[in-house]
Amino acid sequence: MAKQKSEFSFLDLDKELSKIAGFETGSILAENTFSEVDDWIPTGNYLLNAQLSGSLFGGIPNTRSLGLMGDPGTGKSFVCLNVAREAQKKGYDVVYCDTEGAIDKSSAIKFGSDPNKVRYQPIKTVSEFQTFVSNLLSLVKKSKEGGASPKILLIVDSLGMLSTDKELNDAMKGHNAADMGAKAKELRKLFRVITLDLTASKIPLICTNHVYAGGGFFPTKESSGGDGPIFAMSVISFLSKAQLKESGSTTKTGIIVTSNLKKSRFTIPEPVKFHISFANGMNPYVGLQDFVTWEACGIERGKLEEIKNKDGVKEVIFTPNAASTRWAIRHMGKTVTSSQLFNPDIFTQSVLEQLDEKVIQPHFLLPAMGTNEEITSALEAEFEGDFEDGDGQK
Repeated sequence: MAKQKSEFSFLDLDKELSKIAGFETGSILAENTFSEVDDWIPTGNYLLNAQLSGSLFGGIPNTRSLGLMGDPGTGKSFVCLNVAREAQKKGYDVVYCDTEGAIDKSSAIKFGSDPNKVRYQPIKTVSEFQTFVSNLLSLVKKSKEGGASPKILLIVDSLGMLSTDKELNDAMKGHNAADMGAKAKELRKLFRVITLDLTASKIPLICTNHVYAGGGFFPTKESSGGDGPIFAMSVISFLSKAQLKESGSTTKTGIIVTSNLKKSRFTIPEPVKFHISFANGMNPYVGLQDFVTWEACGIERGKLEEIKNKDGVKEVIFTPNAASTRWAIRHMGKTVTSSQLFNPDIFTQSVLEQLDEKVIQPHFLLPAMGTNEEITSALEAEFEGDFEDGDGQK
């Protein structure tokens, strides 16, 4: 009698795989939440939130890592301290690994953070950082097994200043030649070891890093420490700066920071600009002026006029004028200057929600892929005529 064939069941296969030690976190993707982002930490600027996450109300994803690369003075540590403050508002404690001796208690207080909820950890080497993170992960796991729900934000500022054990030992012997190849290998190993464990523990990681001019006929800015961090991070932003000056003056009042995404798993890589004032820090609303429209949220350059309609009822009419120095504000029924624009009375919660839904998300979020037929049709339309000969024959 012929042996009856058994039916293959992918669901049964999934269940059996999940029983194997070490593979318990795997499951059918539709049910798996291992790397699912269920919280976002704001950056302190709404437009920077949008660039990183696709929404004004997003920011840093709680299961992924962010790299902030740039020359000295481009605002990397500034952004980290802003995120630390915003994280604390959402119930996170902050672990700040400092390789540069750049911050202290007064830094946290200045940026609005509670220094009692910041673990400050000086770090010298890549191996020391790996050991520290491994112990942090172990303690967080133990805490969760005990029924607690710790929320931790991990910051390392910066990767560029981490040395290797060999470099330190050589320095002790009077040998000062740095081995950048060894450091790159250690950083690759570091991120291979910690990335998935940080995701599993829902510990977002922010790394700052220095940049240098790459070789070639057209030099480009490259991050130090090799490609390990580049591969592991979900979002990488290169920061550059220009001077912010008083109108009609040469007095420097801050910097204008441009954030260019080198890598993003969430958004279309669109550059954005925000301001860092030496006196007042980062204004959360700067940058939004480039996206507001009267139709979307009731804010635009132009004027308001009060007229009577045919029934004799007074109406306020908006007339757009891109060259105007004043901004019409619908919910206030008046116009304001640019210096009066960036405040919460103008950008109310309602205005921000309308702007986010109608303009920001469609502009920044990656679009959903179409069907095979839709993609084929779009490609045919895009390349129509590209392969025709002189007689119009394809």
